[in-house]
Amino acid sequence: MIKIGIVGGAGKLGAMIGHNIAAERLADEIVLIDLLEEKAEAQAHDISHSIAWEQDVEVYQGDYENAEDADLFIITAGEPREPGMSRLDLIDANKGIIKDIAEKISEVAPETITITTTNPTDMMNFALYHYGNRSRQKTIGEAGMLDSARFRYALSQKFDVGMTNVEAYIIGEHGDSQVPLFSQVKVQGEEKTIKSEKEREEILNSLRKSAMSVIEDKGATIFGPARGVTLMIDSILNDKKKVYPCSVIPDGEYGLTDGSIGLPTKLGSNGVEEIVEWKISEEEKKMLTDSHEKILEICQEEIL
Repeated sequence: MIKIGIVGGAGKLGAMIGHNIAAERLADEIVLIDLLEEKAEAQAHDISHSIAWEQDVEVYQGDYENAEDADLFIITAGEPREPGMSRLDLIDANKGIIKDIAEKISEVAPETITITTTNPTDMMNFALYHYGNRSRQKTIGEAGMLDSARFRYALSQKFDVGMTNVEAYIIGEHGDSQVPLFSQVKVQGEEKTIKSEKEREEILNSLRKSAMSVIEDKGATIFGPARGVTLMIDSILNDKKKVYPCSVIPDGEYGLTDGSIGLPTKLGSNGVEEIVEWKISEEEKKMLTDSHEKILEICQEEIL
């Protein structure tokens, strides 16, 4: 019996992830945990009604004790990013929330694997790791999944191909110092060299524009991160060992140590099975190092 707790389950993102898990029967039991208990209960009912023709998954509003010994905890709780805000603007508001969550999870499910979406994701994933005294292998942030999905979309638009015909990744910070890996881009299975700085900047501008239009016109990104988390859950629970860009705590990989940063990560039943070290360009290595230094500095000032 697989049990998953979703902290922030009353919210749009938490509920969407819960729906995805239930619809794909990735778990037998889903506990929606939220201070807004009545709304969480309503979300649980709505999810249950949506799967009644297809699945038998128990979805309900509960507390941390109901999620005791859960296989996974998904953390979406926190103040949302508003139009005009950077993710870093949310540190003060959300680190206290994450500290409380980390302590409560440690009490009921110390061996659980966590996936965090709370912004700023890299810093909040590190906060969960630090405050919960957690294993680095079991503390994961969803960040690069969304960034890379946007990158793939922008490239598919440029080259007029289907999105599944594009392989592209963004690593580093889930924020302004992110690192688009142009060295790893493939289109229709073939390496695609994009050397022109002008062309690269046009692609990244298109990416940023599409991302901000969601924030400004819809208020928040929901479907993108929800799908990314669902794919991560599937790889973990079914031990698929898929390589996804996730925020993880490095231990020497790419010359980086500590903090939490987006890196190519093989996900399986143990959580982080391996941080995969690709051959990236010297420019990308420099950008990744700079991004890590930025994250470390913030973590040291705000969390340690």
